[in-house]
Amino acid sequence: MDFDKFTPVRWNSAMNHPRSLLSSPSPFAVNLPLSRPFLWAPVIGALCHFGIARAGEASFEFFSHTGKDLFPSAIISTATVDWTEGEEEEEEDDGAVPLLGDPNGWIGVALSDVPAGAEIEVRMSGDGWLKPSKFVGKAVDEEGGEISGDIDIIPKAAWDFDALYRVREQKPVVLTIQVSIDGEPLPEQNETLILRSLNDCPFYVFHGDEEEIEDMSWCFAAYVNENHPWIDGLLKEALENTKDADGKALIDGFTGYQSGDQEVVLQQVFAIWQALQRRGIKYSDISTTPPSKKVVSQTVRMLDQSVEATQANCVDGSVLMASILMKIGLKVHLVMVPGHCFLAFDGDSEGETLIGLETTLLGSDDLKSVQELKKLADKAEDGKIDLRKFKAMVAEEGEASMKTFLNAMETGIASLEEHAEAFDSGEDPDTQIISIRDAREFGIMPLASGKDPE
Repeated sequence: MDFDKFTPVRWNSAMNHPRSLLSSPSPFAVNLPLSRPFLWAPVIGALCHFGIARAGEASFEFFSHTGKDLFPSAIISTATVDWTEGEEEEEEDDGAVPLLGDPNGWIGVALSDVPAGAEIEVRMSGDGWLKPSKFVGKAVDEEGGEISGDIDIIPKAAWDFDALYRVREQKPVVLTIQVSIDGEPLPEQNETLILRSLNDCPFYVFHGDEEEIEDMSWCFAAYVNENHPWIDGLLKEALENTKDADGKALIDGFTGYQSGDQEVVLQQVFAIWQALQRRGIKYSDISTTPPSKKVVSQTVRMLDQSVEATQANCVDGSVLMASILMKIGLKVHLVMVPGHCFLAFDGDSEGETLIGLETTLLGSDDLKSVQELKKLADKAEDGKIDLRKFKAMVAEEGEASMKTFLNAMETGIASLEEHAEAFDSGEDPDTQIISIRDAREFGIMPLASGKDPE
């Protein structure tokens, strides 16, 4: 996923109108790296609009980018992204339905038969997850000219981010919508939606008859959390316990690319690899995600969840390793291939070499834990066990760990080569490379664990 190639387009009725059912290809379909909630693909309205309320001739319909499902992971991680920044001015489409309100929003209403220049008020709220949010304004365009008929309104949503962080199981919620036109209220609507778990990551969205696919895989970058306080302890363990063949510390510190030597970079990555092995991280293929009619999603564990459970599926392990490598200054990527995810990182600061790493192999070796090593080291120092045997055991474990690490690199690099053509074409949302650094520069924020402070 190359964020530099992202080119936003201006909202218009053909892109996300509850009344539209267009067959033209999506400007964000498959081959483009990123899409934004309300500069969306066409045909979204075929699946995303719901009940209708009427007062006289005026009416409104609720619409949502992800249908009946709302994903806290996407809402939180894009909270500060301005999807309209840098977009080029386009020629106005006479048939476009005008948008009033927040073009970066996720939910809104589509009004019909609005009188020219009418006073419009839209209020939305959700008990315990969306604070009262409203739009108040006139039916006028950017130049102040009166508009009428079909108008889309997106109030600036006052999400309760603390509440969204705490959602760890999906649950039904009610969205209350109140609309008035020229002071005349329309009948209130209450939409029942599904608030998904923070661990549910949207992958892509089906639009219309499911022939149009919008890529949302950028959201996986949000689960890479280089700021997690647990990482510092892991790095300390890696420094103290990763030894070379002579029993000396393999590395003196984590310096990223500063040495300019790719071998030093690989030594740092290996030290982290072995430290995770000593933490007992094992591969687990459990990744059940509640189904959705509109959105393909994947359950992703937070970093601390993988550590505490000592298990990780392919995405979890890649996110875990990526978080730590980001912390030490390496450029990392999540690599998506059909049915699988693995890690890649730049071998040098210029990005001239891309190295794959198959993180599902982390659990291939049963190494002594850091605590066990310390106890054995103390016994060896006190003469309770043979020091030479202890050093030989440590060397043997290090050799086994290195062998697995090299195998993980070989497997990852082979997969990169196997799918190189698909990566270049960008036509398959299941086959792509997501740059975490580019995601951060674009504004995709890392997700905190969501736990309450102890």
